Amino acid sequence: MPKRLCITILLIIGLLSTGCAPAFFAAGAGAGYLVSQKGSLKKVDRFFKNFGRSIRQTTRKIYSEKRTGQQIAYNSKKGLVLSIRKNEISPTRVKKGERVKLTLRYVLMGAPASGLQLKEKSRLMHGGKELSVLKTDSTNRENGTWENTLTFVVPESATSGRYTVVQELNVQRVRRSSSRSFTVL
Repeated sequence: MPKRLCITILLIIGLLSTGCAPAFFAAGAGAGYLVSQKGSLKKVDRFFKNFGRSIRQTTRKIYSEKRTGQQIAYNSKKGLVLSIRKNEISPTRVKKGERVKLTLRYVLMGAPASGLQLKEKSRLMHGGKELSVLKTDSTNRENGTWENTLTFVVPESATSGRYTVVQELNVQRVRRSSSRSFTVL
């Protein structure tokens, strides 16, 4: 078995055992390391462990179905409504090692009392390429207004420049997405 293939297989097994596989597959090319270089295997592993540990997320329902319905003048004839009400990122200029915070507020109306399966995904992009999946989640959501907060630390190994976070929501056949950018100094 060629040395590079063996190292790649060992890396994938290591990432699967630490729970970092989705980030590796999404960001492996963007990490800036070649597995075949001496010592780079440890650098890649450390990069993803540190980055993965820094990601924090919270989701909370901030308004009830009744209040949300009043705010958006909802009636059942509108059917399923999924809309993004707020998408913010702060700070917009950040140094390596500093924390970035994303806030996404959205409305879901027209779901049955038992709720609907909502898929959320947040991706970090740089130079037109996907570097990492920051969040991927599928959960049951009831009608109302929801707020998702996602924070992460910019790794010391990040390249200076403009980064974009793309956030996507999917429920049944309705899809909404938005993006916000920040600059690493």
